[in-house]
Amino acid sequence: MSPVARLPTDPAPRYLLVDGHSVLHAWASLRSLHTQKPAAARQQLIRQLTPLHDSGRWRVTLVFDGQAGGKEETPPHSMAILYASAGQTADSIIERLVQAHADKGEIGVVTADHAEMTAVESLGAFGFSPDWLSDELRAAGQEVTESLTRYRNKKLT
Repeated sequence: MSPVARLPTDPAPRYLLVDGHSVLHAWASLRSLHTQKPAAARQQLIRQLTPLHDSGRWRVTLVFDGQAGGKEETPPHSMAILYASAGQTADSIIERLVQAHADKGEIGVVTADHAEMTAVESLGAFGFSPDWLSDELRAAGQEVTESLTRYRNKKLT
C-alpha cells in the first residue's frame, strides 16, 4: 500500500527523512533563493516542512550537508534538523538512520539522487522524489485546513 494511502491513525510510526540540499536544488523557487541566500533557502524549506511534521502524517527529519555538523536545538516533538559534519554527507546520515530504525515503523526518504534512492530502498525504506514531497505537503495542508473547518463548525453549533 502506498504511504499516502494509509490512514494517519495507523499505530506504526511513519518517519520521513528529507535530504535538504537535494530538495533545495530540485525545487525551482528554493534553488533560485539558494544561489543568492543559502541560509534563507534552508529556513524556507524548514518552514515548508514543519506543517507536514506537525500534521502527524510523518515524523520528519531534515538532513543537510554542512561543515558544522550537529543537530539544531528544537523543542521535544518538533521536526528534527540535522547537519552533516566534516567528512560526512547527508546521504551517510540518512542511510545510518534508515538502518537504525528499519524495524520501528515505515521510513520514507526524499531525495533526487537516484543512487541514494536505490541505497535506502535496499535498506528497507521507501524512496520518494522531491515532486512527491510537494504533493504530500499539499495533501497535509488540505487535511489540516479541513480539520480546522470541522473544528470551527463544531464549535459554532
